[in-house]
Amino acid sequence: MKFRLLLKLLVVSVASLSAVRAEAKIDYDALTLQQRTYLKTVSLYKSGKTAEAEVLAAGLKGYVLKPYLDYYDLYYNPASSRLSEVQRYIASSKNEGLISDLQAKYVRTLYKDGRYSDIPKIRKKPFRLLSLNCIMNSALYKSGSRGPATEFMRREYMKGGDMPSECSFLLQQSWKDGVISYRTDYSKLLKKFTVRRQEAVIGSLAKKLNGTAYASSAKVVAYLYGHPEDVLKRLDKNVHDYKNVAVGTILLVSRKNAEKALSLLSQVVKEFGLSPEQEEECNSYIIRHLMQQKRSEHMQWLDRNLVKLRHPDDLIQNRVKFAIWQENWRDLDVWLKRLSPKEAKESKWTYWRAFALEKQGRAKEARDLYLKVLSERNFYSFMVSQKYSVPWPFLEQKVSISPLDEKKALEKWVEFARVKELLAVGDISNAGREWYHFIRRLSPDDVAKAGVLAYNRGWYDYSLKACIYGKAWNLLQLRFPMPMRDYYKKMSRETGVSESFLYAISRQESALNPGAVSPVGARGMMQLMPATASMVAKKYNIPYSSVSQLLDPETNIALGSHYLEHLLSGYDNNRVLAAVAYNAGPHRVEAWKSKDGVGKSVDVWVENIPFNETRNYVQNVLIFDAIYQKYMKKEPYFLTKKEFTYKY
Repeated sequence: MKFRLLLKLLVVSVASLSAVRAEAKIDYDALTLQQRTYLKTVSLYKSGKTAEAEVLAAGLKGYVLKPYLDYYDLYYNPASSRLSEVQRYIASSKNEGLISDLQAKYVRTLYKDGRYSDIPKIRKKPFRLLSLNCIMNSALYKSGSRGPATEFMRREYMKGGDMPSECSFLLQQSWKDGVISYRTDYSKLLKKFTVRRQEAVIGSLAKKLNGTAYASSAKVVAYLYGHPEDVLKRLDKNVHDYKNVAVGTILLVSRKNAEKALSLLSQVVKEFGLSPEQEEECNSYIIRHLMQQKRSEHMQWLDRNLVKLRHPDDLIQNRVKFAIWQENWRDLDVWLKRLSPKEAKESKWTYWRAFALEKQGRAKEARDLYLKVLSERNFYSFMVSQKYSVPWPFLEQKVSISPLDEKKALEKWVEFARVKELLAVGDISNAGREWYHFIRRLSPDDVAKAGVLAYNRGWYDYSLKACIYGKAWNLLQLRFPMPMRDYYKKMSRETGVSESFLYAISRQESALNPGAVSPVGARGMMQLMPATASMVAKKYNIPYSSVSQLLDPETNIALGSHYLEHLLSGYDNNRVLAAVAYNAGPHRVEAWKSKDGVGKSVDVWVENIPFNETRNYVQNVLIFDAIYQKYMKKEPYFLTKKEFTYKY
């Protein structure tokens, strides 16, 4: 009977196989009977046909993916009565991804069935999702712990943003208990007051407070958000928390014009009776933005007040960078000495100490200090190599890429065997999660071995991720693989963009993941925005009609390569400027260039890129390019002569 049922269940129509193959790109002809049985069993569990699935699962008892079938059984057939089974699975599994998914499912199940006190038996720490955390705290509330639950809700409410439906009960009870009130809404309004691009949120909160004791105050705050320079005209002491509002206006004005904020400061302090702490907060805002806006007219005021701040560490770093930008080597030396002991040890500050010595004509001292930077692999050590023509500081940890005994690895690491099998059956998502949790448990030596095994199988994204997850930063050959090499060569020939630069951008953008999608919608290996893709496709006559095409590696690389061609042609093949434009937009290149008519050296300019992300991006891409040149058997270079001598 069971044998006939097994045969019946394994008969799948050609049409349905084709549909699955198109979706998961599985070569069914190459699958073993065991793999086909596994896929059919998973399909049955997901369809709710548990009895039929159990028949097939019984025949897969020793199969390496049996833990996944156990997971699917529990996940797609949830019941409060299965709590003990879930607890056993959680205790025995090492895959935190599956555990978290199962916990989420059973938190919802137990809550729905009113078993509130059982929820902590399977999960105590918060989830990443607010909806699940609301369920857990609603259960806490219903179990009698009202205070912690409503305080959780108050904190989340203060963050703003939409609340999922799962939060409705706890939100309602928090209002009833007085933990959340119109005062909370006003506090949220003040919190959003100093955040960029919050016009809609602030307007909505002010409207909500109409008819309450906070209505007139909210109206003033909403006005000042758009017109902070009118603080002395519109703000008065009848506004709730007027002192905090006054401080906030100084920040808002500073963002637009720090010099204007400085001119307002003494009057605002006097008019609203700001405390010394509040005045210091205003000072820190103005100091930060004077430096960001490259305003040098008020240096005596800036320096005098900067040293008075109680927690000036990040502003001291900005002051060092400002001295670098001004090319004031005496000030640079003074402010470098004010860095915290921890900060002072960073190699980049050693570089700039040497730079200051060099500019003061102390060449030997400068060289001795510069060479100390070579013990690390970063932008500054490569700059030193460029200046002194010493060997590039790749600092590579050699690893043998020759084939290892995969059979032994499969016996030693069941997780490796599971990854291999998950990829074979087209389950890319779970394969990635399995690899992540596997690598994080390995010793440094085993990380290297696992990375080599992945590399030998052509799992280049997995070999790369092994180094990332295992923090094996010096395994360069594994960290910088070259998938789709023939296609990258082809696009390099077509566009004139060096193959190493194409790889460097792809590596920095997505870690060579063709399925990467960023929070803002950039897609694919070269992380193209749809609007950019459309522009490039039109200019270079590349077939492109759908955003989904950006997840096709060849289409993405073609569009990204031509976009880099477009950028480089506009910057006389300067990769520094092209990389900035690729990351932050072409308009920022001109906005950030020096306006002194002379320009800055490449290291001074890069150090003063105002966005941390873009500064790190450019530094990484240049190093990655050199690393790829090394593995392409070329003579590596860091900056071309034109890039090195260009005045930015």
